[in-house]
Amino acid sequence: MPDPNPLLQDHHLPPFSAIRAEHLVPAVDAVVLRSRAEVARITASQRNSPNWDDLVLAIELVTSRLDEMLRVIDILDSVKNDQKWMEASAQATFTATDFVRELTGNRALFDCYRALAASSPAELFDASRQSFLRRTLKKFQLAGINLEPAAQQRLVTLNREIAGLQQLFLNRLEQANEAWRKHVTDESQLLGLAPTLKARMAHKARAANLQGWLITLNEETYRDLMAYAQNRALREEVFTAYNTRASELGPHAGEFDNGPLLQMLLASRGQKAQLLGHANFVQLALELQVLETDEQVLDFIRDQIASQRTAFAQDKQALTALGLKQGLADLQPWDYAFLAQEIRQEASGIAEEALRAYFPLDSTLLRLCALVKRLFDIEVIELDGFDAWTPGVRLLQVQAHDEVLGYIYFVPYLQKSGDFANAFSLRNRWTTAEGRRVQPVVVLCTQFDVAPDEPCLLGHRQLKILFHEFGHCLQQMMMGLGYRTKMSIDDLGMDNAEFCGQFFERWCDSPDCLVWLSSHVDTGAHLPEALARQQVVYANTQMSWERAELLTLALFDIELHRTQGDGRSIEQVFASANREVGHLPALDAVRYANGFSYLVSGYEGGFYAYQWSDVLARSAFKRFEREGVFSAATGRAFRECVLAPGHSRSLLESVQLFLGGPPGGAL
Repeated sequence: MPDPNPLLQDHHLPPFSAIRAEHLVPAVDAVVLRSRAEVARITASQRNSPNWDDLVLAIELVTSRLDEMLRVIDILDSVKNDQKWMEASAQATFTATDFVRELTGNRALFDCYRALAASSPAELFDASRQSFLRRTLKKFQLAGINLEPAAQQRLVTLNREIAGLQQLFLNRLEQANEAWRKHVTDESQLLGLAPTLKARMAHKARAANLQGWLITLNEETYRDLMAYAQNRALREEVFTAYNTRASELGPHAGEFDNGPLLQMLLASRGQKAQLLGHANFVQLALELQVLETDEQVLDFIRDQIASQRTAFAQDKQALTALGLKQGLADLQPWDYAFLAQEIRQEASGIAEEALRAYFPLDSTLLRLCALVKRLFDIEVIELDGFDAWTPGVRLLQVQAHDEVLGYIYFVPYLQKSGDFANAFSLRNRWTTAEGRRVQPVVVLCTQFDVAPDEPCLLGHRQLKILFHEFGHCLQQMMMGLGYRTKMSIDDLGMDNAEFCGQFFERWCDSPDCLVWLSSHVDTGAHLPEALARQQVVYANTQMSWERAELLTLALFDIELHRTQGDGRSIEQVFASANREVGHLPALDAVRYANGFSYLVSGYEGGFYAYQWSDVLARSAFKRFEREGVFSAATGRAFRECVLAPGHSRSLLESVQLFLGGPPGGAL
């Protein structure tokens, strides 16, 4: 008789609403027990003559069920916060991750994979299989398979310390985000803010049983307020609150301080790197990336800084001149975005708020799906009547020629103030030994902040967020098509994974594409071509401040992990990076690092990937600019050369094949 536990049932898509706290531990315990026995059987049978189906695909079958179960639990963690659930989730997750650690330390299993990789049949494997075996062996090595027992145990301890510190960092940042509020009752303090932003603030005030408006610290509100608020004192107050979160400074000084926590985390990462034979954590973080050494990364970042010097100088001159005209001789950090916004409007002749009306989320999503059909011959259809973990989730089915390729759960709206846009795999694509195709499932979160009963209208930044995360999802849908090897966006190196997101953003800077995407919220009319061209001018004016921030954070991240233990404080490392970029003012009164979640979310030692992949994406997109941004032939070439092969060859090789020559840019 089948087990009634919904986590133990075979399902096409997860039964989220049926899962209760009491299901978690029994389900994970049962799967781990069964998996442990199956791994022992596989290693015993494959010890002497391992083969692909009976080793690789058999282990994939064992681990895939537990992988998906952990992702489902993690998703439900975001909406369930009662004590019973949290305790069950913690226990189940510990049991599952402990088994995963056991697998990566299983010497018999490692020997089977190594024997297969060295076998004569493996010489005839296609590139995807050979790449999979190389990556699998590397993961064993990174898990310490070659260490002595005492060192292996030390690595286990360090990994647990690092995981705990990272989660505590995020918890404190969330607490800091939630702790700060500014209640405004005088609307004159909000001059310059768009009606949509004030509507969000009014909704938050009503939710807190307050009159007027409530300002919170989510990123979208922060960026909009810094760009549009005419009240300079308000900008300063919000800037200070946002940039001193979880630190010893600011309005909640010392309450949620991540500074000492980050110092401990850096020390533990440094010890882990040395234990695994690396001089510093950056070298460890670069395993499985395109760039191989910290020197290569530093050279790339410094080349990018040098390439931006002229733009930095021009933008600073324009900003300083406008500041003097407005009586601001001594510009402060909270003035930069506000003045840059005024220059954008003057240069383009338009205001962003007027453009938003042409990009309501629903019609823009439909047009984006039509663009995907036009470029890649892939249909994206929205489904109804599915099971979701929270209200507002949407489900998209991806198919080609009536064959379902996979599913995308779309979470459009902000759940918590600290959340950021992201996409992650719930289930990976692979083919079992019996030839059954496992369809990928991915979750797309754009985290748009919208008041209830207000239409979700996308500015240029929100358009790029939608395209960026949608690009990740399409990569998961198309990666591995025609291959029997499991491929996932989560298994790609950071620089490789971010490439597709950055590449899909390029369509947002095409006037032709903007016209085609647009549909006015009231009339359905397309954006006039002249306005589309003005929108591109608007979006690309005074951008040096954002580029400088990304380069500063990339340099800071690398130097922080490369020079850990040299006696400098975190603040000194940041100040040094900021001075080297030389475009942003010296920010001694803020604590970027304490609220920089990328330091604990898998991008540590690799934040440079955003800039690196952006340079490569711009180079690759030039073929579309030459042949047409709607060219089906070019889209088909991109799909075949770049998307489908996944990690079966290097990203640079794939892009070079697509371009017919080496990519340009400072790579």
